[in-house]
Amino acid sequence: MMQGVRSWSWNEDWEPQLHPGEVIWASVVNGIENRHASGKFRPCVIVEAPQYGCLTVVGLTSKGLTKKGDRRLQLVDSQDWGLRGQSYVYGRQLTRLARIDVAEHLGWLSNEDAEAIADVYHLASDWTAIDEIVVS
Repeated sequence: MMQGVRSWSWNEDWEPQLHPGEVIWASVVNGIENRHASGKFRPCVIVEAPQYGCLTVVGLTSKGLTKKGDRRLQLVDSQDWGLRGQSYVYGRQLTRLARIDVAEHLGWLSNEDAEAIADVYHLASDWTAIDEIVVS
């Protein structure tokens, strides 16, 4: 059974806003595990979104364990984004992502998930734009 897969029918509400704390669907290249990778679409959390240049993101996965058997950080509110199953933080390193690789908006992190990600990546407690954005 495949988990974490969205159906692809465009909706204007899925237009990415590209703000920290936003969960997006994007093509992420994993050059560490596959140096010939061309990219895999996966949910990501935007951590930094400068006006120009690449975004800094945290990739998400549906797998709760790494290849070594270590537990990954589980996000508690991932089903609010329309994904089936749970979402976990993919790795311990932040990833750079070209804006052209962003596909669509999935949702926003909860405050609880934002705090958990801040702990893992040593981010400031106010790293997200969630409180500043009016989500309609």
